[in-house]
Amino acid sequence: MTLDNFDRAILWELQQNNRQSNARIGDAVGLSEPAVRRRVRQLREAGLILADVSLVKVDRLGITVAVLVRFEKESQQTYDAFKTQMSQTPQIAQCYTVTGDEDFLLIGHFPDMVAYDDWVNSELLTNPDISRSTTHVVYRRTKFQTAIPL
Repeated sequence: MTLDNFDRAILWELQQNNRQSNARIGDAVGLSEPAVRRRVRQLREAGLILADVSLVKVDRLGITVAVLVRFEKESQQTYDAFKTQMSQTPQIAQCYTVTGDEDFLLIGHFPDMVAYDDWVNSELLTNPDISRSTTHVVYRRTKFQTAIPL
């Protein structure tokens, strides 16, 4: 799907507040309500809109950690197994393969440090393919934005 300026403007509006009406979005981008409804449907069908979610204030619900993981030996099999494991781990909100000295970057949320330590012991330290992991505990979030520039 090729995006035009209206599609980009609609996506921007939805990223700011996806609960606003199609009429309100239409006013903001210069389209009629039916045109916005049609375009939003097309954006969903094309897979450009992944989900409609509510963002919670995570720092009131526990701790956030960024974990860098390095494997002893790189192989498709170990990477695939780890990606599958992380995709099935509810505490890990984001998992990225990255360039540089580390192989993966994980963003996780835990109720407290004890729960995080238990998770490390059961999920990372038991994996013989992992040579090292480094954790950064987030003590204050200074910027958090889910919207991407269009």
